[in-house]
Amino acid sequence: MAKIEIRRAHSLGLEQARRAVEGVARALEADLKARHRWQGNRLAFECSGAQGHIDVTADTVCVSATLSWLLTPAKGRIEQAIADYLDRYLAGRGGLN
Repeated sequence: MAKIEIRRAHSLGLEQARRAVEGVARALEADLKARHRWQGNRLAFECSGAQGHIDVTADTVCVSATLSWLLTPAKGRIEQAIADYLDRYLAGRGGLN
């Protein structure tokens, strides 16, 4: 199993960052059929072959994911896709504005 850990600083504040992360979750739901739920300021997600969470604070977003052995060969591509989603949504280009 492969682990992915990504941290991004932001200046959105807690509520805007939560909305941005919700946008990431909706995009993952549409693209990968991922299920998600909020537990406080942590968004837990799960899809076929992957599970993890996104922690949101007033100035950071931290993604932690575990990939199944089937997805391990694609770790680099998946990690890049998550980073791209975060960068787009935290910059306000994810269709939230």
